[in-house]
Amino acid sequence: MDAADSGRTRVLAWAYLRRVVEGSTPEILDLLWPHSDDEVSAGWSAREGGCVGSQPMGKDRASARVVEVARRIYRRDTSLPDRVLMTTERRWNYDPTSDVEQAEQRGMRLLTPDSDEWPCELTQAFLRMADAGADNEAGVRGQASAPFALWVRGEVNLATVIQHSVTVVGTRAATRYGRNTAYQLCSELAGRGYTIVSGGAYGIDKQAHCAALDNGAPTIALLASGVDVAYPKKHRELFDRIVDSGGLLISEYAPGTPPARHRFLTRNRLAAALSQATVMVEAPIRSGAMNTMNWAEAMVKPTLAVPGPIDSAASQGCLLRIQEERAALVRTVADVVNAIEPVGRSMTLWDEDTAGGQGHAVSLSWQETAVYDAVGVVTDTTGTVEDIQQATGLAPQVIVVALRLLREKGVIDRQGQRWVKVLGKDLRQL
Repeated sequence: MDAADSGRTRVLAWAYLRRVVEGSTPEILDLLWPHSDDEVSAGWSAREGGCVGSQPMGKDRASARVVEVARRIYRRDTSLPDRVLMTTERRWNYDPTSDVEQAEQRGMRLLTPDSDEWPCELTQAFLRMADAGADNEAGVRGQASAPFALWVRGEVNLATVIQHSVTVVGTRAATRYGRNTAYQLCSELAGRGYTIVSGGAYGIDKQAHCAALDNGAPTIALLASGVDVAYPKKHRELFDRIVDSGGLLISEYAPGTPPARHRFLTRNRLAAALSQATVMVEAPIRSGAMNTMNWAEAMVKPTLAVPGPIDSAASQGCLLRIQEERAALVRTVADVVNAIEPVGRSMTLWDEDTAGGQGHAVSLSWQETAVYDAVGVVTDTTGTVEDIQQATGLAPQVIVVALRLLREKGVIDRQGQRWVKVLGKDLRQL
């Protein structure tokens, strides 16, 4: 740990901390990002790790004192907080080189706030939770520290892939109703261009991931083990498929770390943080899915639940949240989309009705807006699906669905292999 403070040294220091520190703690965050009493205590201040839009504010993220902190732990510096010394007592003597080399060989990487790939949404979720005093709530008490680094398997950019995402959770012991509902709902969300985030478990999680994969959308699995550990073992093929299809496996835990009960609860906060909303499809009152809903609620994000039969134990958690008005009722995919894309994030096309002089508005989702912008006009030669895909970056399946919906709304038409705008439409921000 005595090498010069180069980029490689910082990577090794981050990997060392990720191995010797279980999860995250306020003490570690305060050591990495020292802040005064009047700054937001969420691991990094609004100045150091905040975002404007989707861009980080300056380059202060690299100000984390990671090499210094790693050296102090390795040397057993007695000025460190007692909790840091105690929790690293059995792990401090570790060489992080093997983790970094294994990661390079096996398609894994360690994301930190040093990286442009670090999601602003993740930072903002924990800042909001800290502002709300959520750590005092029983549902999230003692586990509300922001992550300081994440192990990732998969090539897609995390910050990009979660820009339009939904977390879908539920019981492992799903009923046929729950499985079918989860698959249908996630298929429609995937068709609208949303990334599906879930936990990689049996039951509802599996249906959510499979629906995304079957519909050409990326999906993210948050694991309670290392990203190289398949748990459950029968999901090894599913995890490989997620990575091969442009999705990600994510964990706070170092390679080779086995799953444990407390790690499932800790990872739930990441599932809630890495999306715009959390949907619970089917869950009993005592379940990990309810815990994830607690996190989303504490992070001031939309929480939604699918109602189920009143005599089904598997639906009691959903029914209770709806009854308590702590979750919006989901009947169709539109209920989820409306919660994520409120007025101000959608667009409207104004159709000037020259005959009647009135005109009318046609509301578009963000995917429809992107596709509408990319289609051609009568007088040019653009507007093929390939042109639209190049301009928007959306998956072909998403583009096809958007084109169909735009045509049904009367704002585009087809000319051979091209799609073109219908004249007399004016795009406006709601």
